[in-house]
Parts: sequence; structure tokens; C-alpha cells
Amino acid sequence: MLENLFQVVLFFSLGYFSRRFKILEEETSYYLIKFIIYISFPALVIYNVYHLEFTVNLLFMIVAGWIVILSSILLSFIVGKILKLNKPTLATFIMMSTFGNTSFLGFPFIMAFLGEENLKYAVIFDQMASFLPVSLLSGFILAYGSGKSKGIDIRKVIIFPPFIALITGFLMVALIKLPDFVLLSFKQLGMTVIPLALFSVGMNLKFSGVFNNLKNVSFVILIKMLLVPVLFLLILKMFVSDLNIIWKVALIEISMPPMVLASILVINEKLDKDLAVSSVGVGIIISFITVPFIYYLSQVV
Repeated sequence: MLENLFQVVLFFSLGYFSRRFKILEEETSYYLIKFIIYISFPALVIYNVYHLEFTVNLLFMIVAGWIVILSSILLSFIVGKILKLNKPTLATFIMMSTFGNTSFLGFPFIMAFLGEENLKYAVIFDQMASFLPVSLLSGFILAYGSGKSKGIDIRKVIIFPPFIALITGFLMVALIKLPDFVLLSFKQLGMTVIPLALFSVGMNLKFSGVFNNLKNVSFVILIKMLLVPVLFLLILKMFVSDLNIIWKVALIEISMPPMVLASILVINEKLDKDLAVSSVGVGIIISFITVPFIYYLSQVV
């Protein structure tokens, strides 16, 4: 576990210092992210879906992920109202407190704590209980913050490459048997997701605006990375005496810091950019403490 966690910190730090010392231009991360989203991430999705065995627990995991998302929206809305946030800031607060970085950071943490063989469950959680909710619900949250009337852009969901890969993977399982050399190629491409994703996120990390938004950022981190995961763990323990690997994957994914994509959506709507960017930056750093803590808690509670 320590070896894999070291890799998480190493890849992330290399990205940050590469930009900080101008070894690579900041826009390099844009091309790395494009490669991840359009090539290596879809390959990883297809490979893992091909080896996936659907169970009742997997369905429960997806449903639980949705319940956590909806509960987080309600909780962060109430806290935001108590903090007397204006609408643009409140919508940003809800976005950052609700949606987590379940792929770019979630996958490395899953590898670190649970091993590469359990990435297949993380892929399903990321697509069905993270990407799908942010695609379907963010329009309403952003519309509330901007005062615009906006529906769900189903087209964006359908044409998102990892989502296409998810459907393709299921079709392949049902219709054809892929040769081992094809699956190996998908696996090798998929293995680039973790280092490139962490490197890219590290390159994008900035701390501008953190001190001006310290109170709001602190509440975002508290809700997203401590309160919600701990409540989820306690509720799980009430119904499940011994957590199986699927529930452990769900717990780690729910413990992830604020989603990079969510911050991009906030910036695109011209809401509270500083709060969004600061939440992502601080969340990534804090995750190296809180995620191991949550995982340790799941072992001893």
C-alpha cells in the first residue's frame, strides 16, 4: 500500500513542480487530459468492463452513490444557506461539496489501497455514480446559480468518450470474444491513465484565492471529504458487518476531493471561480491525509 501511495504523491508532485519551475508549459496538461479522455481512459473502461462480473452488490453500490450525491446536494445547500452565501457562490459551494474526483484521483487511491484488480469496480462507480450524476444534475445547480433556465444536455452524456467506451464494453461482453492480445493492448493503454492523470492534475494545481475563500473552502472540504464519507461508513456498518471489496471501493470513491470537471463547469458559467479552483487545489492536498484516514477508519470501526 505504501509503495502505491508513494507513486500517487510522486506523479502528482512531478506535475506540480514541472509547471512551477517551467519545465513544461501549463497548456501541456491540456493535451495530456485530451489523451486521457479520448484514448487511455476509454481503453481502461473497456478492459475493466470486459472482466466485470455484475452482482447485486454492484447495483447496490451504484444506488448508494446516487443517494450520497442527492444527500450531499441537500446538506451543502442547507450549510450554504446558514453561511448566507449568494446564489453564484452557493451553487459553486454545492457543486464542489457534492461531486468528487473519482477517476483522476480515485483510481490511483483504489490501486494504492485495494489493488489494480479492483479498478473494474471503480470504473463502474465513476461512470454510473459520479459522471452520470454530474452530467444530469449539474445543469440544474448551475442554472440556480446563474439565474438561467437550463435543461439537461443529454448529447454531452452520450458523446462523452468514457461513456461510449462503457456501452461498447458491455456490447463486447455480450456479442464477441476479444483475443488476449487485443485485451492486453487495452490494458497497456489504460495503465497510462494513473500517472498521466496525476501529473496533469498536479500541473493544474494553484493556490491563488485560497486565503480569500478560506472559510467556504474549509466547509467544502469538511462536507465532501470527512462528514459525508464518515456518515456513509457508519450507515454501512449498521447494515453490513463485514465490508466487501465493492463497498470499500465505494467508500474510497465517496471520500475523493472536489471534482476538477465540476470546477470547469462552474468557471464556464462564470460563477465563483476562486472558490471552485481553491476547493480543488486544497482538496487534492488534503486527500493525502483524509483518504488514508477514512480507509483506516473502515478497518477499525
